[in-house]
Parts: sequence; C-alpha cells; structure tokens
Amino acid sequence: MSLVPTAVEPSPAAERPPRRSGISPAWLIAGCYLLGALVVIARLWADPAGRMPAGNTKDVNFFAWCLRYAATAIGHGSIPALVTTVLNAPRGVNLMWNTSFLLPGTLLTPVTLLAGPQVSLTIVLTLSIAGSAASLFWMLRRWGASLAAAALGGAVYGFSPALLNPGIGHYNLALAVLPPLIIDALLRIVTGRGGAVRTGVWMGLLTAAQLFIGEELLVYTAVAGLVLVAVVALSHPRAVAGRARGAALGLGTGAAVALLISGYPLWVQFRGPLHEHNALHGSASGNLAYFVEPSGNLLFHSNSSAAFVAGYALGLTEEVAYLGWPLIAVLIFAAIRFWRDPRVRAAAVTCAVLELCSLGGGPLLIHGFRLSGSFLPYHWLQGLPLMAEVIPERFCILGAGAAGAGAGLATKPPGRDRGPGNRAADSGAVPGGAGLAGAGRLAGGLHQAAPRAGRPRARRPRAADVPH
Repeated sequence: MSLVPTAVEPSPAAERPPRRSGISPAWLIAGCYLLGALVVIARLWADPAGRMPAGNTKDVNFFAWCLRYAATAIGHGSIPALVTTVLNAPRGVNLMWNTSFLLPGTLLTPVTLLAGPQVSLTIVLTLSIAGSAASLFWMLRRWGASLAAAALGGAVYGFSPALLNPGIGHYNLALAVLPPLIIDALLRIVTGRGGAVRTGVWMGLLTAAQLFIGEELLVYTAVAGLVLVAVVALSHPRAVAGRARGAALGLGTGAAVALLISGYPLWVQFRGPLHEHNALHGSASGNLAYFVEPSGNLLFHSNSSAAFVAGYALGLTEEVAYLGWPLIAVLIFAAIRFWRDPRVRAAAVTCAVLELCSLGGGPLLIHGFRLSGSFLPYHWLQGLPLMAEVIPERFCILGAGAAGAGAGLATKPPGRDRGPGNRAADSGAVPGGAGLAGAGRLAGGLHQAAPRAGRPRARRPRAADVPH
C-alpha cells in the first residue's frame, strides 16, 4: 500500500507547457537572493581581504585558521589531518570535535591560497544567505508551492536572524544550505515519491557533506526530520505498513553511503586521539521574550528591545530565536486555516516542536510563573548521546525554515479558485519546513483534486508565474 495515489494521465495538450522566452523566474528569484546577500554584507565586500564581521573576533579568526589549514594541506598534496598539533601545541586537537569546516575549506582552497582566508569567508557568508534561501525556495517549488509563496518562504529563511546572526563568526551554522535538501530526500523516501536506492544514495551524500560542514546542524536536521516523519505516519497510520519496506531500504542505503564516506572520521572523533565524552552539565532555560524582541541590528527595533537583546549572556551571535509578532500571527493563522491539509499540519507541528526545543530543558519563567522543564521536548532529549554537546537555542535555525515555509502557507496568488475541491492544489497551502518544507505535500498529492470531466484545455500562464 503506497501513500502515493494513482495519477490520472492528462492529455499531451493539457500537459504541454507554454513556450517562454528569456530568463526563468526561478533564476530571477535566485538572482534577487544573491543581490540581497551582497547588500547585507556590502561592507565586507568593500575590502574582503581586510575586513571581517565585528563582534566575534575569536571565532572569525578560528574559521580563518581552518580554511588556511585545509588549503595548506591540499596545496602540499595531502588530505587535511583530523588530529593535529598545529593548533593547541604541544597537545594538539581533534578537529572532528571542533567546527573544522573541512568541506568548505577544501572547496575554497584556490581562493584561500590566492586571496586569503578572509575572502573565502566572505564568499561563504554570501553563499550562506543566498544559498540557504534558494535551497528552501527550490524545496517549496518541488513540493507544490507557488512561485510567490516559495520565494517568500526562501527569503524568510535565508534572511532571518537565525541565519544572519550566526554569520557573525559561526559560519558552520550560517551555511544552512543542505538541511532542506536532506529533508526533501528523507520525505521522498518515506512517501515513496522517489526511488528508494537512488534517493537513499543522494541523502547519504548530503548527510556526509553536512557532517564536514557542521555536525551540530546535522543533529538539528535529524530531529526536524524525525518530527516530520512522525507527523506523516500519525496522519496516515494505515499507509505505514505498506511504506515500511521501501522506507527501510532507502534509509538503510542512505546510512550505508554516509558511513562509507564518514565512517573513519567518526571513528577518529569518538575513538581516536583526544576524543571527548558526552556530558550534560545542566539544563538550559530559555526566554520567550527573545521570539518577539528585535535586536539592534534589525531595521525595526526600539531602544528597549535592543538593550534587552544586548544583555543576552551568549551574545548576539547566539540570538537566533527572533520571529516577530507579525510572522507569528501569520503562522498561527495558516495553521488554523489549513489544519486539515496534512502539509500544513506537518509544517505547523514541526515549527512548534523546534521552537519549543530552543527553550532548553530547564524551568521556564513566564511572568513570574515557573513552568517545569518536563513540559518542554528538549528536556527529554538532552540526556541522549550528542545532545549534551549542542546549544538548544540553535534549534531555531531549522525553526526559521519552518517559519519561512509557514509564511508561504498564507500566500494566495490572485485568480485561484479556493473551492473545497481545490483546497490541496491551492498554492496558499505550501509545504512547510526549512528543510522542513518537504513535510508539506506528503505523498505527492494526498488531497489531489479530482480531474474535471470534459475536454482538457491547455494551461495558460498565470499572472503569479510571470516575473514583474
């Protein structure tokens, strides 16, 4: 039994897209993302070799060292060693237990050797913003979102404080391009939309690549994917047994490919020299106010909100929770209005769980009322392997993707019929989730509208499809 309904083959005339000339709207949107990223960090591009983000000098210098380390090793014809005494001599470091940024460092070796590591970091920051936005945009389009809704969702994700603030020194978190692609592959496996082996191989490659960009973001992506799969399974319990075998094959293939590539580095991390141990030193407690209090580096803020965020103990780099009242209102409206759509339901639940995880596992104070941490999901995750090594506030990075897709849920292009039969086809109900976007169209159209009887007509271009 498959989650994917039998498709009705349309006639060639109805299927044939209209001929278009010029640049594709998707490429125009990607270009807008890139232009926006250049505007955001224009001061860095004024002198990319001599300027760096202010406010977190130590971390910026560490990532510059990582890029130079990888480039130097490759320049001498060798692979960067995973354990080295070049740093922290004479004891050395296990780079797998650090944010060693090995994959970007390897790919940007020519730039680093020719222009220096700061130029490479400026390129990374530019691609982090534009690439993350484009990744979620592509994800939303693939799962049925309209052009406008996908563009909006990608922009909210790529240009959110959850990605811009880590750019002040935490490049491994800002480069959040792969999580949407990993989630897309996962959902294609569990819903049967893609070949189990082929999609599993693709997911394994993406997972291994993310491991060498930043393991912590991979942990958050795994939690987000687990929530999405759980929502899919609970929404369609009768289809679970029919999909179990194909899903197991795809997931097993993905795990095998990922381990084939990263098995030895993981062994070095957990069993090699200078390895560390997972230890929970205490439960973190969050603050709901950070979801709605804008920091001073945002365009719209007050002196009181800027002062409040500036007092955050971990610094602006870790202030990734901000969504704002308008976006929160849109997300709540979309969840209520389209709750019967499994795509919206999956997006809403995933967004809520990730944002709640960011509050930590300790007691939560709400206007003097002390809420036990046992009501928060991270309270039950913090004791698991690796979870003690992550900072729960950073779950908001994936939560920002869910919020971006959720914003698209409330977007309705003009001229579309919102009748009961077209509820699922309505592009106002785009899939949700940052990487989580794929949760949406669970099985390629679980609520597909039945084809109308009569003579099929060729599709005409809609206003929403044409760039302005």
